[in-house]
Amino acid sequence: MTEKDCGRQTLAERLWEHAAPERSLASLRTALWLIRRAGPGLLSGDAERVALADHVDVDVHRFRRQAESMLAGDGGDADLRLLCAAADLLPGWDEDWLLLFREQLRLLRLHTLETVGRRYCEQGHHPQAIDLILRVVAEEPLRESAQAVLIDAHLGAGNAAEARRQFDVFAANLWQELELRPSAQLGQRVGVPGTRR
Repeated sequence: MTEKDCGRQTLAERLWEHAAPERSLASLRTALWLIRRAGPGLLSGDAERVALADHVDVDVHRFRRQAESMLAGDGGDADLRLLCAAADLLPGWDEDWLLLFREQLRLLRLHTLETVGRRYCEQGHHPQAIDLILRVVAEEPLRESAQAVLIDAHLGAGNAAEARRQFDVFAANLWQELELRPSAQLGQRVGVPGTRR
């Protein structure tokens, strides 16, 4: 059908994963009846599949489209603000089936922000790159690819001391948390030769 549809059995198993199959299907039928009653026209489908109606906007799909657009270099400032403000998928829910989807969206967001930050550096917009990548580093302080963009932005802005300080903080955190050293490539950016052990 569309990217918004799902098999009834699959949907029932995901939403009521600890229930018996017959019970989860019964719960799904009840939920669908309540949704149709509360919002006629929100759902479509048949006996095998359930889908959101074409006019229903899904924020996760919009997020993915914006991220893909930005990765392709087509996104604008409005897309970037939405991406920066993105929250976890279904906060407060702790179902197992959500873990993979949350992680996929989180990594897509971080990768997109890094790509935009790298693009800012290439365009000479170093303060914007620093501001953007600091968000990624705050969320994932051990993410070396983000640290590399941040260090490059500091160097591009003419702040070699700030770049070295960032490297030293990252190296100390990486050693303290994982007993790893930064890659030789990262160290070479600030004049620190060495290899990861």
